[in-house]
Amino acid sequence: MTGLLMLAGCCLVAWQAPSEPNIDKKYPLDPQLRQLAQDTQNPVYRKLVLEKMLITDLAAEWQRSQTADNPESFLKKHGGKEKVFANADLKKAYERRVQIRNAFLDLMRAGYKRYNREAPFDRGEKAEEAGIKTGAGAGKRLALAPVLPAPGAEKQWPRFRGPSGQGRTGAASLPTQWDAKGKNVLWHTKIPGAGNSSPIAWGEHIFLTSASPGGKERFVHRLRHSDGAILWTRQAPAAPPEKGVRDKNGFASATPVTDGERVIAFLGSAGLVCYDFKGNQLWHYGALKFQTTHGTAASPLLYRDLVILFHDQNQSESLCLALDKKTGKLVWSQKRKRAMGWSTPTVVHVGDHDELIYAGGETVKGYDPLTGKELWTLRGPTQEVVPTIVVGKDLLYSASGRNGPTIAFLPGGTGEVTRTHLVWSAVRGGPHVPTPLYLDGRLYTFNDTGIATCLDAETGKLIWLQRINDRFSASPIEAGGLIYVPAESGVTYVLRAGDRLDIVAENDLGAPLLASPAVIEDTLLLRAGEELFCIGARKPR
Repeated sequence: MTGLLMLAGCCLVAWQAPSEPNIDKKYPLDPQLRQLAQDTQNPVYRKLVLEKMLITDLAAEWQRSQTADNPESFLKKHGGKEKVFANADLKKAYERRVQIRNAFLDLMRAGYKRYNREAPFDRGEKAEEAGIKTGAGAGKRLALAPVLPAPGAEKQWPRFRGPSGQGRTGAASLPTQWDAKGKNVLWHTKIPGAGNSSPIAWGEHIFLTSASPGGKERFVHRLRHSDGAILWTRQAPAAPPEKGVRDKNGFASATPVTDGERVIAFLGSAGLVCYDFKGNQLWHYGALKFQTTHGTAASPLLYRDLVILFHDQNQSESLCLALDKKTGKLVWSQKRKRAMGWSTPTVVHVGDHDELIYAGGETVKGYDPLTGKELWTLRGPTQEVVPTIVVGKDLLYSASGRNGPTIAFLPGGTGEVTRTHLVWSAVRGGPHVPTPLYLDGRLYTFNDTGIATCLDAETGKLIWLQRINDRFSASPIEAGGLIYVPAESGVTYVLRAGDRLDIVAENDLGAPLLASPAVIEDTLLLRAGEELFCIGARKPR
């Protein structure tokens, strides 16, 4: 199996993982085990992924050793140890699986040694076998549709991941090639301050946020789409910055939202602030106590005349509230348990009504968006949820945790609905930060550690799995049947959707890409390092 090795300048060359050709042909490794075998020999995996892992990342990563195609399952499948060991080829195939797992666990031991910790598996901890668990999920299927933030939003990019919040665009002619030297770069503008929030756009107006070092000052900027000129910058009312904010997150990670008349930004301890398009402050809501590990990231949501904000916290009371978008006055608030979570909620039209859906704290919950009343709860995510809910044709999807589960479920119901509404659960492989992309009955995920996966959205069945030697924090978008995936290296990978990993282009801007992209008028907006780039084949109007 050929992997990809990223060398200087982001050039990719073929790299062959050691294998047992005859045995692997007769008793093929499943995709997860094959990837494990490649990782044990891949120097880029060690340098780019393993050496950068936090202790919490390692706690999830070592569990990849228990693939569905593991030594124990191989023995069971082929009649037991005695029968396997009596056949030379079966024995070699079994021993190969043992060798792959042991080599991978040796890498994990080295990772734990950096933290002067004993590896959990050396203390007897067992990992759950990978695979798909099927739930009852036999309720009535209803057509689902994300609720847009305002009339006319379908032609704009008014919030995190676009008009529907699903990363789907109407663009059919985005460039597939560009570079930092200027190819297909219409303009690039340096943004005062730092931030990982995504740009949003309405007509000629582009908005994004930033913060000064240490977060003492928070800003909202408006740029002109035609040339990238900064038309105004407004500083939000000051507040003491949060503590313990991780550098990779920063103090301006939440993406603002607009309805075409006003722009609303959540700026952590500085609260929620609303400006009109001329930069006049319309209101400020500062009655928030924000303190959680790593800092803020959840973005506000517009629904009718409400601004809805959810943000789980583990060091203060979790936020769950709605404000009047015109006045900033509190309309409703609800209690949520303390937890670590940075997901952004979504509103979905289900049958004859709307449901506000949010994943966090080991559950997915449905709420009445007008009152905040909890309608139902479903168990399945991990403690830490960052990806937003993905809306399919008649199923919803939630990915969570570091290499955690991805689940498919039905909305609706009352009370505890796990037994009746869970359709399937992929035990592990889910991304920690990037939100998956639903496209034509398939679910595409790009793990923080570089593993790209395609699942059958109806069954959870693995269609393909392969490593891209990079790291991902931004969420993918779709345009014209192509998937655009920005990576932390500064490269945006352009993939053709289909039954295999097909990278059609790699475009390097030379600065880290942590913010998810935006699309407006057949142009692509990418926040790379300190600059905002506008990528397009022709000048915007």
